[in-house]
Amino acid sequence: MSLILNIAREDFIYALSSMQNVTGKPGTIAILGNVLLRSANDSLELTGTDLEVGIRQIIPAEILSQGSITLPSKKLFEIVRESNSAHIYIEEIENNWVKIKADSSDYNLAGMASDEFPSFPEHKEESLIEIDAENIKDLIEKTIFSVALDTESNFTLTGILVEKEIKEDKRYLRMVSSDGHRLSLMKKEVKGDISLFNLDKTTIIPRKGVQEIKKFCEHHETLFIGFEEKQVVIKGDHAILIIRLMNGDFPDFRNLLQIINKEKFIEINRLVLLNAMRRMNLFTEDRFNVVKCHIEDNEIKLSSQSMDLGNAQEVHPVKYTGDSIKLGFNGKYFIDTLQVMTCEEVKLFIEGKDRPCLVYSENEPDFISIIMPMEI
Repeated sequence: MSLILNIAREDFIYALSSMQNVTGKPGTIAILGNVLLRSANDSLELTGTDLEVGIRQIIPAEILSQGSITLPSKKLFEIVRESNSAHIYIEEIENNWVKIKADSSDYNLAGMASDEFPSFPEHKEESLIEIDAENIKDLIEKTIFSVALDTESNFTLTGILVEKEIKEDKRYLRMVSSDGHRLSLMKKEVKGDISLFNLDKTTIIPRKGVQEIKKFCEHHETLFIGFEEKQVVIKGDHAILIIRLMNGDFPDFRNLLQIINKEKFIEINRLVLLNAMRRMNLFTEDRFNVVKCHIEDNEIKLSSQSMDLGNAQEVHPVKYTGDSIKLGFNGKYFIDTLQVMTCEEVKLFIEGKDRPCLVYSENEPDFISIIMPMEI
């Protein structure tokens, strides 16, 4: 049978927009640029995939004739987005073409047969547990900025490691990210039996998948989540997201945590340091963003220089427990870390130019950031 339907524009555009990052990039497999439309009684099921991330949305529709077809995702989204009509009419005609009517506009759009579309991954319903979407979003926001953007470093650093921790009657999910120059770690207490999660050092969600999970969280209050052997499953109201996990082991980071000397530290107002780093960053070279830090006599002197533009410096009072020290840091790393925190004061555990710096607050004990100094 040929697919014929009427659908509310707002519902349609929401579903289509949710999969543009998955289907919107041209690739070697043409049909992956399409979205699968399939009728399901009085609903329309939309599916998009790039074979790494798969998303399915189910929205209400007036189904006049049952059927299925795949259509170019980006072009269909653009047609619906630019329409002023409250409803969109779609009718499959022949040779995988469809007729689209939106108010006074008529379109003919070429599609592809639905039987060529990749099958959507199966998952186990019994492996899913309910988790507050805000918790997952917070875990991601505290770690995604440290994910490596390229594959020159360890390939597995282009994703986020997910771990579980069970202490007596408390259960935690932890996310860890690193680009080789910094590391972010965040954990959240969650409800539910996370012992069902199949997690180990290979449970690494690719960056793109993490971004899609964050978007998913923004439209749901609660989620049902499951970690299976090779995939993570995120289920919400009338929607499901399945992401293939990366192959490989995440580097061991625990030794790095153990070598940090927690006797020497500076304490400073978070916003003071954040805003100072932003100002220093105005005069750093784009590639390294080097900000020099000179700490002594309960003061920190920050300075930066651009060969073409000039220089900047400022001094702020701090509480400091060590000897005079001069270090260089990538200012952007501090900005990324400090702007996701909410505390008033932060401690920077600093030992030397070849030792990691730990950024920590007693008011946010579940989040830590480690930043390696730079040569100056």
